Amino acid sequence: MQRPALLASAALWVMHPQLYWASIKTHIELGHWLRDQGLVDMHRFLKHWASIYTGTAIMCNHQSPDHRDPKCLPEAFNILTCIGSYQQAIMKLPNLGIELAYNLGVMVSYSGRLVRHGIRVDEGNQIVWSWFL
Repeated sequence: MQRPALLASAALWVMHPQLYWASIKTHIELGHWLRDQGLVDMHRFLKHWASIYTGTAIMCNHQSPDHRDPKCLPEAFNILTCIGSYQQAIMKLPNLGIELAYNLGVMVSYSGRLVRHGIRVDEGNQIVWSWFL
């Protein structure tokens, strides 16, 4: 899990360095707070968390209608990466007027709260690794 975590983190560092450093600062402050609260297990787990993102989800053969993610921060960039063997998948970003071929290895980043997004998979197996703040 560390390699994809580092790859997504590096992509954010290039796309939005201020957000990257804000997340690093948040992780450091959270680590200090956990230590001060005596939450030893959580403090130890945070030391091994390789991503600057606070959460991740893995979705398999998941199609989703166009939607927004209302609990995400508007300024945060989600990163989705495609893995798997499939013939056709389309990612739609309708309020931007964009439809793109969601091929193996594609990495897409956007504000999940501001940008409507959806995925259509016609056939095959698709895995999407989603990183979010």
